[in-house]
Amino acid sequence: MLALQHFIIFAVTSTVAIIFSNYLRFTYFLDIFSYKFFNGINDLQVYDYIIVGAGTAGATISARLAEYGYTVLLLEAGGVPPPFLDIPLLAPLIQNSPYDWQYTTVPQQNACKGLVNNQSRWPMGKLLGGTSRLNYMLYVRGHPLDYSDWLPDFIEPTKQNGGPMNINALKWNTNLSDIILKGLEELHQSIGNINEELKIGFMKPQLSMENGKRWSTDKLLHTNVQNRVNVITHAHVEKVLIESKKAVGVQFMSLNKVFKAIAKRGVILSAGAIGSPKILMLSGIGPKKHLEDLKINVVKDLPVGQHLVDHILTGTDLVILNETIGFNMADTLSLRSAINYFLFEEGPWTSAGVEVLGTFYSSLKKNVSSAPDLQIMMMPLGLSKDNGIVLRRALGISDEIYNDYFAPLAYKNTVTIAPVLLHPKSTGEVKLNSTNPFDPPLINPKYLTNKDDIALLIDGLQFVKKLVQTSVMKSIGASIYEKHFPGCENENFDSKKYWECYIQHLTLTSYHPAGTCRMGNVVDQKFRVYGVTNLYVIDASVLPTLPSGNINAAVLMLTEKAARTFKQNVEHNTNYKKCYKPHNYYHKYSEYFNR
Repeated sequence: MLALQHFIIFAVTSTVAIIFSNYLRFTYFLDIFSYKFFNGINDLQVYDYIIVGAGTAGATISARLAEYGYTVLLLEAGGVPPPFLDIPLLAPLIQNSPYDWQYTTVPQQNACKGLVNNQSRWPMGKLLGGTSRLNYMLYVRGHPLDYSDWLPDFIEPTKQNGGPMNINALKWNTNLSDIILKGLEELHQSIGNINEELKIGFMKPQLSMENGKRWSTDKLLHTNVQNRVNVITHAHVEKVLIESKKAVGVQFMSLNKVFKAIAKRGVILSAGAIGSPKILMLSGIGPKKHLEDLKINVVKDLPVGQHLVDHILTGTDLVILNETIGFNMADTLSLRSAINYFLFEEGPWTSAGVEVLGTFYSSLKKNVSSAPDLQIMMMPLGLSKDNGIVLRRALGISDEIYNDYFAPLAYKNTVTIAPVLLHPKSTGEVKLNSTNPFDPPLINPKYLTNKDDIALLIDGLQFVKKLVQTSVMKSIGASIYEKHFPGCENENFDSKKYWECYIQHLTLTSYHPAGTCRMGNVVDQKFRVYGVTNLYVIDASVLPTLPSGNINAAVLMLTEKAARTFKQNVEHNTNYKKCYKPHNYYHKYSEYFNR
């Protein structure tokens, strides 16, 4: 009977995944087809600001600048989100679709050995709303010390504080979340809202959600500012146009045609931690030797693309339960769950995947008055739960590893209690692959090149073991999966050498790359690129350090700070418009743009 139920779940899950994947392909190409007839793109149009990238930062700063009275051109390489993308449960299915840039890193020498070709897959949104359209919606402010040096006056970007973000409590969770929190209490961890009264501790997550649906920043473009924001989708920006070390516009391709647009006040790159450094380097701003090797004219020698950092995690499917209290695929796929979602905005379809998260100090941490160094994310399922149909492909687990290690767990009740490295010492880089703007860049995070990162993750796994050994976890038969991870068979299980090998094989991104246009190295505290006037970068790439948690909230906070900076010029902007003559401005740069 169990085998039959398992087969039915497998068949239904496969069918849903295939149907939705084909639906995404169809809607994407339908969007391109309709765009050909209703685009209205004009060459050499003049705007106050041109913003590249309509993701978390780009959509937000566009809306803010429009509120202040500026005219804005917002360029997005992807398309318009189709219906159903706001269903939280579908996040993994959006990855590896046309709405995802589908980045992969270069093969890693010290990490990712259990992934295809030792490469980590980095999904990033390629549509209005950007990665806020396919992330797991977790709202984590981080520790105040994360911002003390560069954003001491941060304001949480929530509706309650006048910000744009809709934040709501978790609407649905399994019974496992309460058991996990009780286990954490046994370990003397604080339980409460870590975004408010607690600096460090654990809680059920808060989510960027509204009425059970995903909230994403592109919704800001559907307000009363839309008449002042010209949004062009399927617009691939090739470079920033620079005259006498001043950004005067951008060159982009759309519908197989090249266009140029003029910016009176500035060009703002919000293309993310990969896209923004790529565009800067294509524009001649970056490491001098790298640009010269590619025969790109050097405008400004800056460490663009350097200092790449990312949160990494491990430990998926490591905990097995004797009781079925985790995520139930049969319930999720039932008609009742669909009705609960569409009629009552509740149920498992509102799940963001993570049901408990929190931060803590490792046993290696000497200064407990500083920011925490580890995070835990609890997911009531493992990647074996869907029989390898969606999750293992999204993570890039190789067939050999999946069949050997994860497939035997398909009939078991597995959950994931994953330690996350918050402040890695290993740093990588993003470099150009060629001068072709359509070539993906070379992404090398250099995971685990600093052995201190491995030691911290081992400490995180020891914390997970202690949690599994609490009385409340023992009451549901929790245990550690003791099968050797493939490639680590020669090490004694549970030894330090074993866990070091395990981490180097099962090295997974938390989808939080940052630092490639770091504040203090590439941009100043007002987000201005050093040495080039009227050019700004506003996105995760400017983060000088990773926050102690998921980065979406941090990106919104820095975007709101940038918006406050631009707002200071509103009065000046009003006076400027009174004497501005569009024809004269166009004439000034027409010779340059027509070269």
